[in-house]
Amino acid sequence: MRDRIKRVTGRIEKRLYRLGWLRRDGLCLPDFLGIGAQKSGTTWLWENLRCHPEIFLTTPKELHFFDWHFERSLRAYAAHFEPGAGKVKGEITPGYSILTPDRIDFVHWLVPDVRLMFLIRNPMERAWSQALMNLVKKPKVPFESVSEQTFIEHIDSPRSVQRGDYIEIVDNWLTRFAEEQLLIEPFEAIRDEPRALLGRVLRHLGVDPEPDWRAFPVDEVIFRGVGVPPPPRIRDHLRRIYRDDLDRLAARFGAVVEPWQAW
Repeated sequence: MRDRIKRVTGRIEKRLYRLGWLRRDGLCLPDFLGIGAQKSGTTWLWENLRCHPEIFLTTPKELHFFDWHFERSLRAYAAHFEPGAGKVKGEITPGYSILTPDRIDFVHWLVPDVRLMFLIRNPMERAWSQALMNLVKKPKVPFESVSEQTFIEHIDSPRSVQRGDYIEIVDNWLTRFAEEQLLIEPFEAIRDEPRALLGRVLRHLGVDPEPDWRAFPVDEVIFRGVGVPPPPRIRDHLRRIYRDDLDRLAARFGAVVEPWQAW
């Protein structure tokens, strides 16, 4: 009953804000959102951005307000950012990448000038990494005890495929936000040029792009690949699934994604 009351109260409150009966200018809201992709380096980004003296990031990293906890009140969401008043405030929730268009529309209504960040990773590698996390690491079961068919079923699941459909994700967000609000960076930059990557992110957020790097774990949180490589059957399956997507991604994002085709 209590949860039902919270859901109803949250819906009513949001409606009152959208009607203008409650004023959102009194809320402490995020200046930026990290929207994903899952298994694409967002934890590394969070660990580094939270070291910048001009930036405030929420703890925990992922608030999931716009997807899992949308029934909660805006006041409760805004309270997460109040300790960062006076700084550039944000949160990183990779699940936001696959928000539905109506939820993206709500984000735009709430924070129309928000800066967005999206890290993209080879979708085959990303899908395999997610499968490892969900089937091996989280349940803490031996890799050898998970059948190849179970991995394949996870890889084929609509949610896994959706998280790797970067073109649809970008198009959905750009229907409501301007291109200059969305920064897209490749996962490989964490390995190849971490400081340059962070510099681009910091410029996107409008803060000092050349801080004292000694305070940042730039090189401590390193690129770890996919952990356990996929068996040949699963690798071939991933290549079949994403063959056409790789061509579309190369046409959209250019040289950034060309190395993925050799995976």
